[in-house]
This record gives sequence, C-alpha cells and structure tokens, in this order.
Amino acid sequence: MTIYDSKDIGYLLAGPWNLAGISSKLEVGTANPVTETTGFGATAATFAQPGVKRHEITGHESWYDDALYTTASEMVALTAGEHVLMLAHEGNAQAKKAYCAGGILYGGFQTIMTVADLHRAALELAVSGVLDEATIVAALTSRAGDLTTEATYVDLGTTGGGTTGGNAYLACTALALTGSTNLIVTLEDSANHVAWADHTVFTALTAVGAEKKVATDMTVNQYLAYKQAFTGLAGTPTCTATLAFKVNDPH
Repeated sequence: MTIYDSKDIGYLLAGPWNLAGISSKLEVGTANPVTETTGFGATAATFAQPGVKRHEITGHESWYDDALYTTASEMVALTAGEHVLMLAHEGNAQAKKAYCAGGILYGGFQTIMTVADLHRAALELAVSGVLDEATIVAALTSRAGDLTTEATYVDLGTTGGGTTGGNAYLACTALALTGSTNLIVTLEDSANHVAWADHTVFTALTAVGAEKKVATDMTVNQYLAYKQAFTGLAGTPTCTATLAFKVNDPH
C-alpha cells in the first residue's frame, strides 16, 4: 500500500491551465443515490438505485492569481466545447492514476479578501457525465519533435485486452509550433508491445487546449503509448502535454 499526501499532487489541470501551484484543497466525490421504493402494505422497506450517479468536484481553495483565473475562461464564464479536468493525485508520473472528467460545468467561484491575508479563491464544479480514475500514459512534461513512448509503454495488465472501449484525456499546457502547421497527439495500443497501432486520435492542436475522446475502437490492448506528430515539421517544435486513459468497466 502506498500512502499519498499533498506533495504527491502532480498537476491540477482545468483545460490547459495548471492550478496546482495556487491550490490548497480539493474534494472529488461520486455518489450513486438510493431511492426508497417501499409500497403500501409492505412489511419491510425496499430500495432501488435509479442508476444516475452524481459527480462533484468541491471544496477547492486557492490563492487568487489573476493570470490563471482571468485567462482560464472555465473559471469565470463557460464557453462552448469540452471542459476537461485532470487531477494527478498520485503524482505526475507514467502509470500513476489521475482523476479525469470531461464536460465540466461551472458551479460557483468566489474571491475572498481578508485584512492581512492574501486574496483567496474558492471554486465548485459539477461534472456532466463520468468522473474517471484514469491511468497516466504520458506525464505532464515538455517533448520536442515527432516521437512516441513505445519504448516506455504503460502495461494495463489484466484490464487490457478487453472489448469495452474507454475514455482518453489530453491536456496541452504549452505549444511552440516553430513553423509547423499543427500537432496531432495519438493514443497507441499493442497486444505485445512490439507491433503498435493508432487507437485514439485527438483533434489537431494549433494552440494550448484539452480534450476528452470516447474511444471509437472498443478493443483496448494491454499496452499503451503516447505519440506526437507535427504536421509540416519545421524547426524544433515542442509540446508540454499529458495523456491519460480509462478502460471501461466490463461489468
């Protein structure tokens, strides 16, 4: 058993913005409510689950930072599109777990000003859809040029090799194209970590951003890798990104 504490938080990404450096608390919760279904004349209570889970990200506390909270439109006013959240609660490392969600709905934001204290901020979010504890395929770090991580693959073990599909999450926090047209990030999979194939291809990036992709290929092989390719490669382009994947529960 590994015991984790606050120093193990690798990143807290709201879209492409990393809030880990200004955050001091975050609560992630999932509830599957139970409804009483006892009818008249019954001698014992009965219950049923409606099957709709409630996912919440609450209790967020931080120091107010105008660069992050003003730039990150997710924090103050939602715009159209996917609003991905990724929390690396076990550390910023390949094969570690991260809480990931797409469809983040803005719940509430407060700025708290107190005498003799730093300006603080409080944020509450509700998740529309699924909150996954995904596996980090590529840690958040800078990578240059075209490359893959096939040589340092992630082994899903018994959760791989299934036919249930999954959810893939990508966040790019810095991108320098140096004349290239765009960046295409792909999740690769393999049954033997020798022969690799493209599994999930993300939308081409021309700037920082984040995206959740529901895997269209239902077969998820045991080994996963990250691939980045710059269209019209020019100079030495760089990208700072992280990729995580959650295999669907076959049950």
